[in-house]
Amino acid sequence: MANLDLSAKVLVMIVGPSAIGKSTLMNEIVRRDERFSRVRSFTTRPPRNNDEPGHYLYMTNDERLAQQVSGDIVTDVLFPTTGYHYGTVAKSYGSGYNLLDTLAHSVDEYEQLPFKRTVTISLTTNPDTWQNWLTMRFPSGGSDMKLRLEEAVASIEWSVAQTDNHYWIVNEPGDVVGTAERLITLATAEDASTSQPPQAKLILERAKLLLSYE
Repeated sequence: MANLDLSAKVLVMIVGPSAIGKSTLMNEIVRRDERFSRVRSFTTRPPRNNDEPGHYLYMTNDERLAQQVSGDIVTDVLFPTTGYHYGTVAKSYGSGYNLLDTLAHSVDEYEQLPFKRTVTISLTTNPDTWQNWLTMRFPSGGSDMKLRLEEAVASIEWSVAQTDNHYWIVNEPGDVVGTAERLITLATAEDASTSQPPQAKLILERAKLLLSYE
């Protein structure tokens, strides 16, 4: 692991399926509150046409291995459905509160890092809203859509099973400001609590239904 002092930093992990609005929400939080910044992850997968500009550091696997040898890699997770690596490097954590779009199966690894505190928030929304957002993001369907749906099912199943150090936020359509404010409150209040919203299992049912059509 990189020689990096994380003891004064809070990691805010946001878990949810593709097209649930994580990037839009994180960008709004950074715009509204200077205490927050986004963690820029690396990936070994090729860029996609619909990738958010500046969201990823793209590496070849050889470049990843070289940074691992030099000690610059902080986290490195192999995504099971694609074989690509995702992770972070030393320069990824730049503020007191660091927002990270996190794969559900990598939360445990991040929680083992010596942060001052970690906060895990699952993002959900109305199933019809999510389906519309997903279709707009992946209009061609096919194998790419199937992978996204498989990832969605795995992510949501993980979220609904969590009971400790885990929070929920509903991404209300048209209210990114309100959603951002709720997340800021959760991230900065050490005694916050939430309950699982009904949208969580409804969106899981929708994801499984859509996957059955692929």
